[in-house]
Amino acid sequence: MPADAQNGNASKGYAPLLIFIGLGSVFVPPFIIILSVGMIPSIIAKFANPTRVRGTIASMVALNLAGVIPVMGFLWQRGASIDNALMLLSDVYMWLMMYGGAGIAGFLLWGVPAVVQSFYDVQARQYIKRLEKRRSKMIEEWGGQIIEDAKVQPVVAKNKTPKNK
Repeated sequence: MPADAQNGNASKGYAPLLIFIGLGSVFVPPFIIILSVGMIPSIIAKFANPTRVRGTIASMVALNLAGVIPVMGFLWQRGASIDNALMLLSDVYMWLMMYGGAGIAGFLLWGVPAVVQSFYDVQARQYIKRLEKRRSKMIEEWGGQIIEDAKVQPVVAKNKTPKNK
């Protein structure tokens, strides 16, 4: 696919978002203020996603939005005014709620694989230690000749060719 076609498809995907932001800025500016400030981690993750694994950005946006929606609910309860939106943004606990969802998503997407990898490394090291103990027991039981016998490769017949199917 040509680069122009890919750029065209990408710009079509942003059109509904830009229309939503434009209309929201006109009709409900306090909610757009809260939404735009709260979704900053997702925007940063969109541009700084080094792995480009499918679903990582969608997961980040979903959990980040799950943290922003309650703050928007508080804004609705207190009255949807710009003063109330700015008052909510001055509260540390609202920031914690908004960015907490993004933090959980970041840990799930980038922290859990590292933890699982370290678990597998420890498990592999334990398995290697068990195999080395078994090897040393075999050497004690059978003697050093077993190592020399293991180094001898089986003779492959030269006249036989592999079948190509």
